[in-house]
Amino acid sequence: MEFMSNLGGGLQVDRPSLFELIAQDKMREMLEPALRYVIAVYAQRYPRYLIRIVNRYEEFYAILMFFVERHYLREYGASFAENFYGLKRVRAPRVVKQHKVNIDEDSVAAAAAAVKTAPGSNKLRETDIRKSLLFLIGLPYIKCKLDEYYEKISGGEAARLFGDEFAQEEEDLTGQPFTVRSKAKAIKIFKMGYPYVNALYQLSILAHYIGYLYNKTAFYSPWLRIIGIEVKRMSAADYREILQKAKAPKRTSNSLMESIQNRVLGLLSGSLDFLKVLLPMSIFFFKFLEWWYQSDYYRKSSTAGDTAEVPPPERVKPHPEGLALPRAANVCPICLKTITNPTALSSGYVYCYPCAYKQVEDHGRCPVTLIGCKTDDLRKLYNDAGM
Repeated sequence: MEFMSNLGGGLQVDRPSLFELIAQDKMREMLEPALRYVIAVYAQRYPRYLIRIVNRYEEFYAILMFFVERHYLREYGASFAENFYGLKRVRAPRVVKQHKVNIDEDSVAAAAAAVKTAPGSNKLRETDIRKSLLFLIGLPYIKCKLDEYYEKISGGEAARLFGDEFAQEEEDLTGQPFTVRSKAKAIKIFKMGYPYVNALYQLSILAHYIGYLYNKTAFYSPWLRIIGIEVKRMSAADYREILQKAKAPKRTSNSLMESIQNRVLGLLSGSLDFLKVLLPMSIFFFKFLEWWYQSDYYRKSSTAGDTAEVPPPERVKPHPEGLALPRAANVCPICLKTITNPTALSSGYVYCYPCAYKQVEDHGRCPVTLIGCKTDDLRKLYNDAGM
């Protein structure tokens, strides 16, 4: 991905395009609902083990991504999505003013801006990793909870579409304790002010997108500006360093506990690294299954082995005390007129919908076979079935 066209990147080879940065952001956003869907599906089969995870999914996802993102930040200097797109995080260079030594140098400094980059490595330190985790995990979690709370007190989508009648009614707190009234006032202020705060949140991101696109800033996100971290493309030297680190011999230990601990940590690290391979494979496999089940190949292969057709069930015979069947198949047994709006009961016989509904509602059975039926058993027919 490091050779992708750079929109607004100019001649800086290590500067990623805005397309790459937005793509990795969207990838991170899509992981959460995808994992939620998978867990919800399996929770229907194994509710005893997974129902608690479904009920506290936001906390579970935040803890899971904490370990994943921390591993990738420590091993590769990037988040999971950034590493997937061949990006890395580096500390933004500090600009330090030069000290003036004499009058001649002062005149030269006045003619040109005398700045230089502070020496030292720009790789992430442990403090940078903690700050990155705060904005990668903590900020989305807090915003998710605030969004949920705002939806709860504002009435959700129905209140925005149809008005305040779907929102929570404000209680009359006259005579209530001061703490109760203060809490209600705080909720009201939050309800009124949160949309503006959220708008500023989104506008700040959009402003940095535009500034980054036109090369006005090195930070495509306001949060990266706050913690002083830039996102760059990985170079060939970075890939060589990762390969050398993977091929480096592991430190052996004479202690059994340390040896077991190193093996467990190695397995966990390998499983987290395998996510880069598992994710694209899963997407490809899912798309292949989606295409296969919608293609003609699947229909032909599924019907090729069906040599013996399953016979239809035996027809329920009319009851001697029930209504007699008319000679013509398109005549209703109840009103003895041509069937209009044909409706079938669970017995398999077809009537006019008004006749069938009234019969089942009054007597709770099929008038021909006297089999018990309910109004929920009525099935409307949308073809004439040879009538």
